[in-house]
Amino acid sequence: MKAIHAAFIVRRDAIDDNVPNPLGTSLSQRSVVFVCISFFFVSLRLFTRYFYGKIIGADDAFIFLSLILAICLTVTYNEEALNGFGLHTDQVDSAHKVTAFKWFFAAQILYKAATCMTKLSICTLYLRIFPDRRFRKAVWVTIGIIVAYTIASIFVTIFSCNPVQKTWVKTMAGQCLDSRSIWYGTSVMVILTDLMIMVLPINEIRRLQLPLTKKLLLASLFSLGFFVVACTIVRMVSVSPQTTAADQIYYQAISNSWTFVETNIGIICACLPVVRIPITHQFRRFGQSTRKTALSSAPSQSGFDLKTIGHIPSRKQLSKNDEKNSSFEALIGGDGETRKIRMNMIITPSNSLTPSDNKVMAAHGNPTSKDGTSI
Repeated sequence: MKAIHAAFIVRRDAIDDNVPNPLGTSLSQRSVVFVCISFFFVSLRLFTRYFYGKIIGADDAFIFLSLILAICLTVTYNEEALNGFGLHTDQVDSAHKVTAFKWFFAAQILYKAATCMTKLSICTLYLRIFPDRRFRKAVWVTIGIIVAYTIASIFVTIFSCNPVQKTWVKTMAGQCLDSRSIWYGTSVMVILTDLMIMVLPINEIRRLQLPLTKKLLLASLFSLGFFVVACTIVRMVSVSPQTTAADQIYYQAISNSWTFVETNIGIICACLPVVRIPITHQFRRFGQSTRKTALSSAPSQSGFDLKTIGHIPSRKQLSKNDEKNSSFEALIGGDGETRKIRMNMIITPSNSLTPSDNKVMAAHGNPTSKDGTSI
């Protein structure tokens, strides 16, 4: 650990403390703000899953890993700023430049790993709630593409220079690949995989027996990745031409400003499909509690009660509450067979359930998790 610490940390007194670094300061502060927002949404997601659904799935594990990587990424941004990122090259001595570019090197790897974890979280969420076999195959193919390009991009990042140390010691003799080509290639793959993830559930949503407005709402939740795509495009268009500029320590700080926005917006968007309904429900309950006769006149008007999560509704209840309970349970969790029946209840009218479906529903009238607790 001492060797790692010594490799990254150097004396900072060579940077004139009187030289303002507004870009570096902005990078540090905004990165902390964004990662705190991501932390809130991931915490809310895990709270929702555990306390309402009693199940933490692979999608939750992936988004948690993405958050950890985003926190590490924030640390690298702050270390970059402390070592001169955001200043111009003639304002920073060579020792601090080396340290700053070491942190930048680590940040590139963390960024690619974090975005990969976020995409895998969304894909495994699809596997969790959509039972169609062809759809699941398409999701697995998408997962394979994401993992393959992430491994390839990290490999290229690490070995883009020969020797590797030239990545952070710019004056060292050696050769490096064209950074602009790497930048464009990575950005294009990020955009393509984001679009693939957004397109995947469209047909499944179209098959749901829901009003058009609810279909559009559900589709919009799974299409929030457009915000991430927008960040990637802006970063690619505005910053990529500057990747070969001489004043790298200044321009790469601008690049990082878009990188942490893209990373954390991706995490937030991946959490929204899970946390939207509990948040909406709580707001509705709060609004009803302000009315004098709300609690005395009728039960909650929100359409479902969180205390009934995990309960298979009767046909009468399903028609009364629309499909809100079942779709919510599918997002929150449940065992595989029961969840499949729930999705069938959404996709097909209740009066068209098969006898085998009814048997499974009867057998799972009050499903429990593996530890015996009620789901």
